[in-house]
Amino acid sequence: MQKAKGGTKLKNKNMMLILQLKKRIEILEAKANEQEQKINDMLIRLSVPTAPTLIAKEKKSPFKKPTVVEIFDYACEKLSNEDALKFTEKFHAHYEANGWKVGRNQMKDWKAAVRKWDLSTFVTTNQNTKIKNGKFDSDAAQRIYNDAQHYTKG
Repeated sequence: MQKAKGGTKLKNKNMMLILQLKKRIEILEAKANEQEQKINDMLIRLSVPTAPTLIAKEKKSPFKKPTVVEIFDYACEKLSNEDALKFTEKFHAHYEANGWKVGRNQMKDWKAAVRKWDLSTFVTTNQNTKIKNGKFDSDAAQRIYNDAQHYTKG
């Protein structure tokens, strides 16, 4: 019988120690939070950014593939609807086939890739007036000159 009574006393003593330790931990955590708040208040008064360990770093979102509609809308800012449609088809097919990579690296900004492409190759030429993108087509002028040279010789 004495063993059972002694075991109960030991359990009660352990429980008391555990409760005391929990209270002590709560007090220490409260003091640590109080100290951290004081430091932040001092940094704010000194107009110094908060300590780097206290600021959560922003993570960059991973690259998100654009939809065909997004590419088309962006291309329409620079090209006519018909030309933007041709460009969108080629641009989307090219990068889909390459896994949206630029060389060996994952693409970071698809709009920058659009700007890098030579959009003038997608502009349709009016064959009758030899006007291209609002300007006289210099290639057409060269062809006309060559044709004129050919006819004058013969």
